[in-house]
Amino acid sequence: MQRAASPPNSRPESNFVEFSVDAALLRELGERLVGKPHVALAELVKNAYDADANKVIIRFGKGTIDVIDDGHGMTEDDFKRYWMRIGTTHKQKAQVSPKLKRAVTGSKGIGRLSAQFLGTSVALWSKTIKQAVGVHATVDWAKARQSGDLIKAGAFVSKFNFDLDVPKDKLPVGILKQGTRVRITGLHQTWEEEDLRELARELWFLKPPLRVLKDLRKRDRFDVLLEGVDEKEKATFQELMTAAFRNWIAEIHGQLTDGLKTGMATVTVRFNDRESQTQEFIIPDCKLNEASFRIRIYKLSGKQAHGIEVQTAREYFNRFGGVHIYDDDFRLPFYGGAEQDWLRLEIEHSHRLMTSKMLPENLLVQGGLQDLPTLGRVFGIVNVSTSRERNVADKRSIENGQYLNIQLTRDRLITNRSYDSLVYMVRWAFHYYANLSYLKRQKRIKVPDYVPPVAEIFGGVKSQLQVLYETVPKAAQARVQTVLKSLVKAEDFERKREESLANEKILLGALATAGMSALALEHELGKELVALREKLDELVMRTGKIDAKDLQPTIKSIQDWINRASNTQSLFSPLMNETDREMRSSMFAKKVVKQIASNSSVLLREVKVSYEKIDAGLRLPSATLAAWNAILQNVFVNAINAMIASPEKRIVCESEIDISNRKASLFISDTGVGVDLVGSKDLFNPFVRRLELPPEREGLGLGGVGLGLTIVKTVSESVGCTVGFVRPRKNMNTTFELTWSLPDDRK
Repeated sequence: MQRAASPPNSRPESNFVEFSVDAALLRELGERLVGKPHVALAELVKNAYDADANKVIIRFGKGTIDVIDDGHGMTEDDFKRYWMRIGTTHKQKAQVSPKLKRAVTGSKGIGRLSAQFLGTSVALWSKTIKQAVGVHATVDWAKARQSGDLIKAGAFVSKFNFDLDVPKDKLPVGILKQGTRVRITGLHQTWEEEDLRELARELWFLKPPLRVLKDLRKRDRFDVLLEGVDEKEKATFQELMTAAFRNWIAEIHGQLTDGLKTGMATVTVRFNDRESQTQEFIIPDCKLNEASFRIRIYKLSGKQAHGIEVQTAREYFNRFGGVHIYDDDFRLPFYGGAEQDWLRLEIEHSHRLMTSKMLPENLLVQGGLQDLPTLGRVFGIVNVSTSRERNVADKRSIENGQYLNIQLTRDRLITNRSYDSLVYMVRWAFHYYANLSYLKRQKRIKVPDYVPPVAEIFGGVKSQLQVLYETVPKAAQARVQTVLKSLVKAEDFERKREESLANEKILLGALATAGMSALALEHELGKELVALREKLDELVMRTGKIDAKDLQPTIKSIQDWINRASNTQSLFSPLMNETDREMRSSMFAKKVVKQIASNSSVLLREVKVSYEKIDAGLRLPSATLAAWNAILQNVFVNAINAMIASPEKRIVCESEIDISNRKASLFISDTGVGVDLVGSKDLFNPFVRRLELPPEREGLGLGGVGLGLTIVKTVSESVGCTVGFVRPRKNMNTTFELTWSLPDDRK
């Protein structure tokens, strides 16, 4: 028979044992959960954001880091209740900040512990605007952990006079009234440029675009300033803080001058590949005299540059994007953001309009409005001047209020015919962009030798399905989700097929290069064998009459021949070695060029190859060594052929890195006869030759049949590169350029 359990109230209190928590948990919570220094520092900045700060200064000193904000600050009671309580959930419960009602970024109550990841101790000064004195606290993390028991670890807390006791060096204006300053000492690391990049990637979404920053309502204003670092590092940090606004795919510029007389406006659309189109158009019955705008379009799907997450970027543009209007440099608050559809772009999207009714027939593209962007992926500024519009308006327009004017609320323009002219002007520009963008896409599709990559094709379909998923009734969402899962499987299959095809092209290119090299070597070595036989025959005829001096030229010729014959093996080594033939990796450009130049010495002969100007840290796209051998060896041979008659035979290899556009280029220049850049793209087509080789060179079979550059183009495209001849570099006659996109973690 089972004995019944004793009721809870019958248990003796003396048997109850409390949990104890080791102080080492401070390290686990602070360092282990944060993981990286830039994340730890970002947590302190996010705390300032949650405290309704509008400005944060991160100041690097000698062995110190200060994080200073102008937020609401803390009382001594706040400090004890929230800062000193590990894992407090007050942010989870509140969800928004106390005064400005921002959505809080923290919720776990451990952000402040991240400071121990940065240094050995932390000091804090904080004050609210209502208090005459503030709270000061210091924590020695090492001593806190040595205390053994977490509940015995703590901070030394005291009151302080904000004007006297807080460090004053370069305090921001207004910080004396309220705010918090956190100083970390005993730093664990030296902060380099890459660390600041990572910090910016953690914080960029909190900061509005610079153009509208000062004009936003206080709730949305937030700026992060960096001090105590050199100008280059500061510029790098600021660049990443505004990275989202550089990922544009097109830019629209518009201008209206003397519109009341001419009604003629101008719009220019420039795509990120530098293609641009400019068009003049008439604003019907124009009642607006002057206006200008600059609008950028963004693609917020697929992989984003600089490591930006797509969803974060979408949320950011919903808050700060859209098209803003400035009246004499004063922002009208009503306009901007994804909710203010004053251009009716969202309405046109909801109606699924395909063809513009604004553009003239000669500019119209059927289906062109498919590329009309939503407000959630644009950012633009429209500049007007209501004061100047009044000055040029006629008496009747002023009496009837038919000039561009601002409402009494000072937040928006009066809706009248002048305002309609402004709307027409900007909407016309959007329609013009959409048609150009659609036409550009269609031309790409119709190019017979262009096949869009799998990621681009499936990415677009998945994006559309995602949009569909968000708009269909919940009952239909499961079916859309099923289609999405099937699409992911199909994408994986197609990607593998595409990779297999690219690998086949690379291998064929490498084999073709090896075959042509073998023909060239057979010809070269054959000539050398003939020369050696002649010398041997001469020696045989002089038997008994030969001294050591006579033998020296023959011995040297034999040694040179043996050396070149030995080097022949290295010419084919990328194909002979399974790893070099099949293993893909992102290799250092300088090392690859140096190795292939060395392997190709039997072909280069007296030609000098310089590669000192290649960035030692630059990596090539992921590919096999056999692929790079096929590309570079053919480029070298093309240069050798061009320099046969040149008194100076030099090949110079250089690199350039374009951080802003995330591009890198390898330039290979020579002192040969040069290339006519007009129509130089044709040189990459099969069997196209423009270089007239002398008879003694035509028999080589390498670079003389018009296939070398075709192999270069085919293999380069298979590894994600573009190729072409460009304007020669300084003191050179021909320059070949190989370009590729940089990975997000490239410095």
